[in-house]
Amino acid sequence: MSFRLDDTVRVARLLVPEREVSGSAAVPPQPRVGETGTVVDDVGDGLYLVERVTADGYTTWLAEFSAAELDLVARPPAR
Repeated sequence: MSFRLDDTVRVARLLVPEREVSGSAAVPPQPRVGETGTVVDDVGDGLYLVERVTADGYTTWLAEFSAAELDLVARPPAR
């Protein structure tokens, strides 16, 4: 499946258990299966940059995922 910017996605599986992540914390946590985030960039070659944000706006993690690792949860209406 292909995803669009601002899609809400769920981490369905981790083909790469530990990956490079960034976030608001000095040492951001690794993404976990079941967590949701927002697609913020289509990197190309079936890779997507996904961001998980807390309710108060802090980035928990920002990481690249392959399309095979993600499931669509919600797609915003077309503008």
